[in-house]
Amino acid sequence: MAIAVQQPMPKILAPGEGDSYQMLAHTLVRKITSSDTEGDWAMFEMLDTAGSQPPVHSHPWHETFYILEGEVEVQIGNQRTMATAGAVAHIPANAMHTFKICSATARVLVIISPAAAEAFYRELGAEITTLPPDPAIFQKICAKHGLQLQ
Repeated sequence: MAIAVQQPMPKILAPGEGDSYQMLAHTLVRKITSSDTEGDWAMFEMLDTAGSQPPVHSHPWHETFYILEGEVEVQIGNQRTMATAGAVAHIPANAMHTFKICSATARVLVIISPAAAEAFYRELGAEITTLPPDPAIFQKICAKHGLQLQ
């Protein structure tokens, strides 16, 4: 007897659709999840405001930013550039990087691979609900998911 394998279902989302949640200062809207891609990759829209900037860090997953609106200064290693609408920045796994929102607001499409990295964003959003974050909780979650701070 053959075992039936559940295939991912096609998905079309209208603008603004998707599960929305906060992660630190960012609003994330899940567009494509790990279950949609059999764990290969995930995609979310990040909405953010001027001055938002995570510390320089690296993580064991690939991350690609596609700038939809606004100005985002992206730093990967020693390379720093101003990215505007239509620009793409690909951050390979384990590369030190950060970004800073330079316009009043920004919308960025973020693709991560493998999709298991979604768990980091969800856990951080659920556990840290005030800013600045509690350093002990922040470091514990980062260590659990292999995120290194510079």
